[in-house]
Amino acid sequence: MSIFDNITKIFGNKAGNKVLGIDIGSSSIKIVQLSLKKGVVMLDTFGEISLSIYGGKEIGQSVSLDATKIAEALKDLMEAAQTNTAKAAFAIPLKSTLMFNLKLPKKIEKNKLDDIVRIEARKYIPVPISEVQLDWSVLPSLSEEDKNSENYNILVVAIHKETLNKYSEIASINGLETMFREVETFSTIRSVVKYEKNTTAIVDIGSSVTKFYIIQKGIISKSNIINIGFSKILSRFRGKEKVATDKNEVNGEAARMLRESILDISDIPIDLTRIIEEVKKAIISFQKEHHKDITDIVFTGGGSLFKDILPYVSKKLSAKVYNADPFSKVVNPAFLDDALREAGPEFSVAVGIALRGLKQF
Repeated sequence: MSIFDNITKIFGNKAGNKVLGIDIGSSSIKIVQLSLKKGVVMLDTFGEISLSIYGGKEIGQSVSLDATKIAEALKDLMEAAQTNTAKAAFAIPLKSTLMFNLKLPKKIEKNKLDDIVRIEARKYIPVPISEVQLDWSVLPSLSEEDKNSENYNILVVAIHKETLNKYSEIASINGLETMFREVETFSTIRSVVKYEKNTTAIVDIGSSVTKFYIIQKGIISKSNIINIGFSKILSRFRGKEKVATDKNEVNGEAARMLRESILDISDIPIDLTRIIEEVKKAIISFQKEHHKDITDIVFTGGGSLFKDILPYVSKKLSAKVYNADPFSKVVNPAFLDDALREAGPEFSVAVGIALRGLKQF
């Protein structure tokens, strides 16, 4: 019996460029293979596999696995989804990175910025600078106030080299050529933000944590991690559906039953209401500080699939609220539209990083 959740092979496409977007979460791996043919982005295949069962836990629970176990799961997933490219792009979880802003005077010569950023970054990074890979970028001005500011607004991202080495090992075991690695935040933005001119809030309810971002003109204005995730909410309802954890017994149908049992819950779980309250506070704070309304709130991640979450949030916040639909940015057979729209929130990161691999959007 298969141990895979949501495996779909859509159509073969030998022509054009191809890339495999890989999103390794704390409870599952999601992959999306895209191809570029005559300038059109096409969806070849996508799939998801539970990591929980490789750690001897129930589906939906978070696990911590070494590179060898994760590589084994990824290999099984790629075989089931029938991927046919070695070119891959990996998303790095936000919790494995340190991301912060620096303000530095514009009177600093640009050719000296790199040295100064690295010196200043040491104040924020709790490990020796030699142990991390550091990247930074001067953010564009979002307002007249920014344009007239005497300081650069610099986004700095630090990733521990140990994390990068782990991803390199996973790729190597599977014979994959790593095109690049990207923090999942940027992948999500690329795939779910519909209107770049709008100020958009993204709520990504993952297995172990919830990520919250406010995006202005495609740029991150605010980010936050809320330490409540889908697995914690799910754990409150264990026993309503019994799901085997043995590899030979768990299949996609079992995972689907578990999800449907949660979706049928009539009341919004208490942990979910806490997430919404945290998001509400952050949005109100942002609007007061920047005198700007949030026009769109996009939900993504497994937790966004709870029944009635969108109507509930709409009552709490005066904004357009909707689930992410990353597959709307690729071409696929029309008969799959409904299924892909339903699966979309869980595949936002994988779609987003694959789009970058094709240099689209």
